[in-house]
Amino acid sequence: MIVKKFTHGISFFTTPEMYWAIKKDAEEFGISISNLMRRVFEDYMYGSHSYSRPSLEERDTEQANAPDEQAN
Repeated sequence: MIVKKFTHGISFFTTPEMYWAIKKDAEEFGISISNLMRRVFEDYMYGSHSYSRPSLEERDTEQANAPDEQAN
């Protein structure tokens, strides 16, 4: 059985200039606009900005390196 990873859609509107700039960047990276936007949102959510949370990789590393609470 195939499980969909992305199940919640988002729609938003841009100016034509914004659209073509986004499309150009996506083509340069060789990815779809959807994947580029996912990366932008992930950077917003987990990136290195003052408003961001720790990255998913940082959280996994912190959890792996955390002392085992059951050992105490």
